[in-house]
Amino acid sequence: MSVVRIILLIFGIIFILGSIPLLFGGGTLLWVDLTQKDDGGFISTETDQLESDSYAIVTESADIDLDEEWHWGWGWNADWDLGDLVTFKVEGSNNDDSRGIFIGVAQESDLMDYLSDVEYDEISHFRIHSHGFDVDYRNHPGNSSPMAPASETFWMESTSGTGTQVLEWELETGTYSLVIMNEDGSSDVDVDVSVGVKAPWIFGVGIGFVVGGIVALIMGILMVVFAIRGRQRSQLA
Repeated sequence: MSVVRIILLIFGIIFILGSIPLLFGGGTLLWVDLTQKDDGGFISTETDQLESDSYAIVTESADIDLDEEWHWGWGWNADWDLGDLVTFKVEGSNNDDSRGIFIGVAQESDLMDYLSDVEYDEISHFRIHSHGFDVDYRNHPGNSSPMAPASETFWMESTSGTGTQVLEWELETGTYSLVIMNEDGSSDVDVDVSVGVKAPWIFGVGIGFVVGGIVALIMGILMVVFAIRGRQRSQLA
């Protein structure tokens, strides 16, 4: 085979192999977007129980540090809202009918001030499975009782009350934690919770991956076909 045909064959195989993850990834994203979303557009876990003897269940802090302005050159900037990318949802209810549930998102510094010398459990590991999720806790001891969380004003977003409560929070730059408590701030938290995420870009990215995979597959097949036919013609000649 000539050098050109060898190069065509090698690149054809590379393109065909490269199309497989694009097609698989794109197909998976489209399947998730079309079959796993609820009416609000959220992809959510099954409801599962969170239980703690302390006053609060707190997630590890998330440091969200994304540039909200892209610089494209020629003096033109594109502003975008992080909330357009991802919206989180937490839906929960208190298993004690006599007490309501509180769900809130706060800056880490404000939350740590609020829970200063208050016993709480921090979620150190979170695993999602087909029937809900499993969590591991790290206990933070304390000797004080907190004020009722709904009476505080530092929450970025919060909801509270009896029955099922739903918190939706759009992604923002900063360092945040989620907290789940009894509405009255008492100890012994026992709640049923599900978590979800809405990412409007999933469908578009899925389509892009599938289209890219199809193009790569076609190009790879054509390269291989040209390389093989060129070799066959050379042999016949």
